[in-house]
Amino acid sequence: MPSQDYIVLTGLKIRCIIGIFEWERKRKQDVVIDLKIPCDIREAARRDRIADTVDYKKIAKAVIAYVEKSRFQLIETLAERLAGFLSRDFHLAELELTVSKPGAIRGSQNVGILLHRVFPSKDPVERVFWGLGSNINPRQNLGMALTEIGRKYPLRGLSHVYETSPVGYARQAPFWNMVVAVECGGTPETLRKWIGILEKKAGRRPSSSAFGPRSLDIDLLLWGNRVEKKRDFSLPHPDIQTKAFVLFPLLEISPNLVHPSVGKPMVELAAKFRDATQKIRQLPSHTFSQFPPQGLQ
Repeated sequence: MPSQDYIVLTGLKIRCIIGIFEWERKRKQDVVIDLKIPCDIREAARRDRIADTVDYKKIAKAVIAYVEKSRFQLIETLAERLAGFLSRDFHLAELELTVSKPGAIRGSQNVGILLHRVFPSKDPVERVFWGLGSNINPRQNLGMALTEIGRKYPLRGLSHVYETSPVGYARQAPFWNMVVAVECGGTPETLRKWIGILEKKAGRRPSSSAFGPRSLDIDLLLWGNRVEKKRDFSLPHPDIQTKAFVLFPLLEISPNLVHPSVGKPMVELAAKFRDATQKIRQLPSHTFSQFPPQGLQ
């Protein structure tokens, strides 16, 4: 397996119907499950949070429930079906699974099947950049958003928080803005629906002004090298070149990141930025001490 870290579950004993003989179809027997799942544990170790690792307790409960209800004749079938179930329900890309049947062969302590499966990803994982902003309880709302994003996706880059002047609607508090980079699959449309749910969780309400106060505003800025223009959004986001609160946090995370449409890196776009009316200043690193700024990983 390519990963050097693993979640290991061994010796999980479960009773079920298994076997080809008539008596085996009537009486439950023990099977023993061993499971080995590649899992980079560094983020979980750093944050000390279950959300950043594989929830092995939940997996163990699911394995017990699945096997107890099964009625396969062969342990080969049980192993193959169980591996598929775990991959599908827990989004596992790879696993090593042993299903053993103690005492099945006279003179042998155990007999079993050891399989190793790598499951192809249905959706390619790509680097995605989001712009986050708030000027209504920004510490609370941005903190909540970062927590939820970190639970759902691997964080690969995180800028400082920047205090920025409002654009187009001056009579309001300054905004706090930042950019995050994550790895995810799926489609922009699906991700934008989830973003909408997150904004509502922060108390976001429809506004008559396109530039009015926001409890939480999340924009999809970049999705790999995609260039798309839809009815209600574009990739890359048009604000990258014209808004300081988008461009400079992107510059901080990855100065050599190339804009897919214009073919120029962020450092070059930032050097040509000339709108002096847009005020921006970096807030201290301890603004969100649990989310230290970091460049691209």
